Amino acid sequence: MTASRVNLSRELNIDEIAHLAHFGHQHNVLMEVFVHGSYCIGFSGLCYISSARNGASGNRGRCSQPCREQYQTTKQGYDYPLNLKDNSAFGDLQALADAGVYSLKVEGRIKKPHYVYTVVDNWRKQIDRLCDGETLSQDTTELYTVFNRDFSNAFLKGDFGKSMYIDNPRDNAVTHFSKVYQCTSTDDVQSVKKSLYDKKTDIIQHVDAEIAKMDINSDRPKASLKGAIEAPKLPTLPSNPELTETKPLSVLISEREDVALALEDNVDVYFQLPMGLKAELPSMIALFESNPKLKPWFPAILIGDDYEAAKVFLEAIKPSLLITNNSGVGFYAQSNGLKWIAGPQMNTTNSYTLKCLEEEYSAAGAFLSNELSNKQLRYIRRPNQMRTFYSVYHPNTLLTSRQCLFQQTEGCKKIKVNKGCLRRCNKRTSIINLKDNPYVVQKQRGSHNSIYSDLNTLNLDVLNDHRDLITDVFIDLRDIQTETKVLGSKQDIINAFQLELARSGDNPSSAVTTLIAPTRNQQYQKGI
Repeated sequence: MTASRVNLSRELNIDEIAHLAHFGHQHNVLMEVFVHGSYCIGFSGLCYISSARNGASGNRGRCSQPCREQYQTTKQGYDYPLNLKDNSAFGDLQALADAGVYSLKVEGRIKKPHYVYTVVDNWRKQIDRLCDGETLSQDTTELYTVFNRDFSNAFLKGDFGKSMYIDNPRDNAVTHFSKVYQCTSTDDVQSVKKSLYDKKTDIIQHVDAEIAKMDINSDRPKASLKGAIEAPKLPTLPSNPELTETKPLSVLISEREDVALALEDNVDVYFQLPMGLKAELPSMIALFESNPKLKPWFPAILIGDDYEAAKVFLEAIKPSLLITNNSGVGFYAQSNGLKWIAGPQMNTTNSYTLKCLEEEYSAAGAFLSNELSNKQLRYIRRPNQMRTFYSVYHPNTLLTSRQCLFQQTEGCKKIKVNKGCLRRCNKRTSIINLKDNPYVVQKQRGSHNSIYSDLNTLNLDVLNDHRDLITDVFIDLRDIQTETKVLGSKQDIINAFQLELARSGDNPSSAVTTLIAPTRNQQYQKGI
C-alpha cells in the first residue's frame, strides 16, 4: 500500500513494538504509538458494539462508547465492568525511543482545548529533554489536572489485568489529588476541587489568549475558496453482472467434532484457527493434514510468534483456498501464490476496496461488511472475476479484547493476564447494559476474550435484495452460546440453508427460521 508510517495497536508491549519497528526500518516504514489518552477495551478496527447499537460505527470515528456506560452491578460488585483507565506512557519515552518508535500520538478527538494544550505541552517538553540529553521528568501533576480516568501503562509493560480497570468513567482528577493531599474531610475535598477549578481556568484563559493572537482571516473572498482543491475523480465501475446459478454455501466451525461436516460435497467448511496459534500449531497442522477438504479461517488478531506460526502453517498445508481477517496473512498468501478471501473483519464497505484487493493483493474474493444497510449495499460494484461473500447467519461479535473481561464480571482468581490464559481459559458470562440489551461475554480456548450480541444475526432478505452482488453465502456455526435457540443438528441447519438457496422465490421460506430463533437483523436496516 506504500504506507510510510503505521499507527500500532495500543495492546502491544514494548518488545512487540520494538520487533515491528525493526522490521519497519528494514522496509522504510516508520512506527507511531499512542502514548496518551483513552484506552479502548477492544482492539481498534474490530469493535462493532456502537455500530450494532445505533449505527455509530467506531470504524468511522463515531463511537458512542457503550463500554463506558453503566451496567447492572456484576457479581464482583462493579457498575462499569468494561471501563479502563487512560493510557499514559509519559515515563516510558526513553524505552519507546530505544524501541525505534518514530512518532508519538496523543488523543485529541472530542477533547477540550485546555486538555489538548496541557497534554501536548507536557509531551513536547519531555521530548525536548530526551533530545537534549536531560533527565526525563516523572512529574505527571499537570496531566492529572486535566481530564483523566487515572493512568496506566500496563499494555506497554505487558503486565495487564485487574489494575487497568476503574469503576468510574468520569474525571478522576479530584479523587487523585484528594489522595495525594490525604484529604480527610469534606472541606479538604472542596479545597481540592476549587484548586483544580482555578488551575483549569488559568489554562483555559491562557489558551484563549494564545489563540486570539492567531490571524485566521483570509484575504481571499470566501467564494474563491469553493473548489480550490480539486478532488481526484474515481473511475466509474460497471454494474454487477447478472448471477443466475445457485449460490454456494460456506460454513465456519471451531470444534474438532464438527470436522465431519467437511465431507459433504456441496459445502465448503472452514475451521477457525486459534489466535494463540503457536501453541496449537502441531495439532492444527495434523488436523488439516487428516482432513484435506477442510479450509482454514484465520483470525484478525495474530501477534508476534502467532503470526509467524500462521506462515509455517500455510507453508505446511498449502490450502486450495483460505479466509483471513488478518491482512498480513493475506499478503503472505499472495506472495506464495495461495488463493485467499478477505474476511468480514477486514471491513470491506465500498467498491474500491474490492478493486484494490483484487488488483493490488490478488485476493480471490472478500466479505462485504455486515455493518452496511440494504441501501448502502446497493452502491457496491463487484469486479467481474471476484467472489463476494456475505455472512447471513452468525453470532454477532461486538468486540475482541486482550484484557480479561471476567475479572470485573464473573470473577477470576488471577489478577493479571498471563500466557496460560490465552491457551486454556474457557468461560462465559453476560452483562446487562442499563440502556440496552444484555451482552454475552465469552472466552474460548486459544482465543482472546470477546463480547457478542445477545441474539445471533440472521439476514435472509439480502439473498433477494442483492442477488447479483453476492456470489457466496456464509454461515457461522461455531459454538457461541447466545440467547438464540437452535433446534436440530448443524447438518440440519446446513440442509435448511441449502434449501433456501435453491429456492427462486422472492420471500424467504420458514425452513431456516423454524430451526433458529430468535434472531436480530437491525444493522441491515440502519447501516452506518
